[in-house]
Amino acid sequence: MSIWRLQCTWQYDTAAPRDRVTITPHFETLNPAPDIQQLCEDLLAGLQGIKNHTGEVQVRGYDAQGSKPVYPQGSAIVNAGLPQSVNNPREIAVCLSFYGERNVKRQRGRLYMPLYFLSLSSNTIRPVPPIPEMQAVAELFQGLGGVDVDWVVYSRLLDRAFPVTDWWYDNEWDIMRSRGGKGTTRVTGTTSEAGTFEVSEHSLI
Repeated sequence: MSIWRLQCTWQYDTAAPRDRVTITPHFETLNPAPDIQQLCEDLLAGLQGIKNHTGEVQVRGYDAQGSKPVYPQGSAIVNAGLPQSVNNPREIAVCLSFYGERNVKRQRGRLYMPLYFLSLSSNTIRPVPPIPEMQAVAELFQGLGGVDVDWVVYSRLLDRAFPVTDWWYDNEWDIMRSRGGKGTTRVTGTTSEAGTFEVSEHSLI
C-alpha cells in the first residue's frame, strides 16, 4: 500500500504562482503499482465536471511518504497558463471537514474549498446550505480509483492513513489568509497638534 498527496490547484486572476489556490487531499492505494497518472487525470476530470474552470487547473501526484526532495509522479492539466478572472476574495472558503473512524486528533482533516469553485458569492453573511458542490467533491474523492483506492486522513506523525468515514461542512465562511492577494495601493495619513490632517495614496507596484 502507498499514500499519495494529490495537489489540486486553480489559477486565479494572474499567471503568478502566488495567485494559485490549492487543496491537497490524500489517497491510499491498495495496488502495489498504482497508476498515479490516471488518478491525476481522473481527479482533474472530476473537478472540472463539478465546476468547469476556464483557467488553468492542475493535479499533481506526490508520494506522501517519500524522502525529500519529492517530485510529482503524475500530472494532469487543462488550460495551461491561463488564469481565471474572479470577483470574490480568494481567501474566503467553505471548509470540508472529515475524519476516519474517530473524530480525534490525527484522524481528522480539512480542505478549504475556494468560493468560486462553489459558485457562491461573498455578499451574504453566511453561505446557505446545502451546497451541492461540497457533496459532489466528497463523492468524487470517495469514488476515485474504485475499490483499490481510499480517500484518507494521513498523519505524518504516525505515518498512517485513516480511510475517511464521515464528512461535513457548516454554514459559516472560513478564511485561508495565505491565499489573500497583496495590496497594490496604500492610503496614508498624518495628524498634528495644529489640527491638520493630510491623506495621500501611494502605489505599491
